[in-house]
Amino acid sequence: MIQFNRLGKTVFHTACLTVVMLASTGVMAQGLPSGTFATVNGQPLSDALLDVNVRANVARGQADTPQLRQALQNELIGREVLAQEAQKLKLEQSADAQAQWQQMEQNFLANLLLNHYAANNPVTQDQIKAEYQEFLDEVKGQKQYKLSLIVVPTQERARQIIAALNKDKNPAKLFADIAAAESTDPSKDQQGALEWLLPQQMVPAVGNVVVNLGKGQITAAPLQTRMGWNVVRVDDIRDYTPPAIGEIENQLRQAAAQQQLSNYIQSLQEKAKIVR
Repeated sequence: MIQFNRLGKTVFHTACLTVVMLASTGVMAQGLPSGTFATVNGQPLSDALLDVNVRANVARGQADTPQLRQALQNELIGREVLAQEAQKLKLEQSADAQAQWQQMEQNFLANLLLNHYAANNPVTQDQIKAEYQEFLDEVKGQKQYKLSLIVVPTQERARQIIAALNKDKNPAKLFADIAAAESTDPSKDQQGALEWLLPQQMVPAVGNVVVNLGKGQITAAPLQTRMGWNVVRVDDIRDYTPPAIGEIENQLRQAAAQQQLSNYIQSLQEKAKIVR
C-alpha cells in the first residue's frame, strides 16, 4: 500500500460497575473543605481535579453538563477508594510499581515542559517561509505520478495478474475489473485509481520502481509491502507544481514547530551530564 509521509463514549469509563455504585451510594460529608467536591476517608478531592477531567471530556466532544460532572465525580471518588486500598496494601512499594510510577512521572513532566516551550515560543512567519523554501528545494524538478494499484495476498496471484495484463488486448479494462474484484486496498472502490503522488509519498518498494516506468507501463514483477503483493500501473506523469505557501501554511507551521521542539530537546541533551 502506498503511504504518505509529509504534506500530503466518553473518556470516563469505569473499571467496573461496582466502583460507580460504591462512589454514588457513599455518604458525602457535610462542610467540605474549600475548593473540594468530596473527601474519601478524610482525603480531599479538589475541584481542580474535577475540572481537569471535565476539560478532557469536553475536548472530546462531550457537553459540560451537571450529569457529566456528577458522573466524573462518582468515578474520581471510586478511583480514590481503590487508590487508598492499594496504599494500605503497600502495592506501590514494589520495584515494578516504582518503575511504572517513574515512567509515568517522566512522561508527565516531559509533556509539561514541551507544552510550556511550545506555548512560549510560537512559530514565526520567517520560520514558516524557511520551511516552505526547504520544501521547494526538496521537490524541485520532480515528477508526479498518477497510479493504479492492485494488492493481493500472494505473490503467485500477483504474477498471474501481471501475465494476464501483458497478454490482454484491453489491459486498462482488465486492470480495473481485477482491482474492483480482488484488490485488498481501499482504492478498489475506484477500480484501483490513486491520487497524484510524488515518489516520496509512496513506500520505497513502490516509489523506487515507479520512477523508472513510463506512462502506461506496469511493474514487471509484484512489489511486496506490508499490505501484500502490489501490481502497479503508471497511468500518467506530469511535472510537479508546488502549492502556494498559503495553501499549506498549517502543515508548514506544524513542521516548523516540530523542528523547533526537536532542536530544543537536542540542546537540553547536549547540556546534560549523562553517564552510561
